[in-house]
Amino acid sequence: KADLDLVATPVWHGKPLYQSYLIASADRKVDDWTGLKGDVHAFSDPDSNSGFLVTRALLAENRQLPGSFFARSFFTYGHRNVIRAVASGLAQSGSVDGYVYEVMRETEPDLVKQTRIVRKSEWLGFPPVASPKSVANDRRVRALRQALISMKDDAEGRKVLALLRLDGFVATGPSHFDAIAAKLETVRQFG
Repeated sequence: KADLDLVATPVWHGKPLYQSYLIASADRKVDDWTGLKGDVHAFSDPDSNSGFLVTRALLAENRQLPGSFFARSFFTYGHRNVIRAVASGLAQSGSVDGYVYEVMRETEPDLVKQTRIVRKSEWLGFPPVASPKSVANDRRVRALRQALISMKDDAEGRKVLALLRLDGFVATGPSHFDAIAAKLETVRQFG
């Protein structure tokens, strides 16, 4: 927040929002997230909201740490890799970006069918395009913002959006991401 300015936020399924999913293998009989206790768990990335922070905050809210809740956890450094890890049995469960999961349901249905969603988080601000504050008023940043926001009105732009499975981009304010900031604060307070 101190270093970056928002340029534009993707719109997916009509909203500039997405969710984090907790997934498990398709054959698991798990009704809620507490059934994942003792799992080998795949996280996406330590800097990922949907692939780490959301699960970490859920655990913190329930006075748990990943190291004591899960038998073991590891980072795959990619949301697709989380799905692959769970589908292959390398992990019993995983934390994944709901947007990536849903796109892969279309593009790699045989892989995604080997997993199931155990929990969906609340809706959170979709990861935005941002720029350094030092160039916030630069004409190139303004041009980029305009190009992103007007993509849906351009034939080539619509092709790119279709590839990305996005509806377009909109301008959002910093408060759009307050729920994510609150999760970070929950984790910080719990330790």
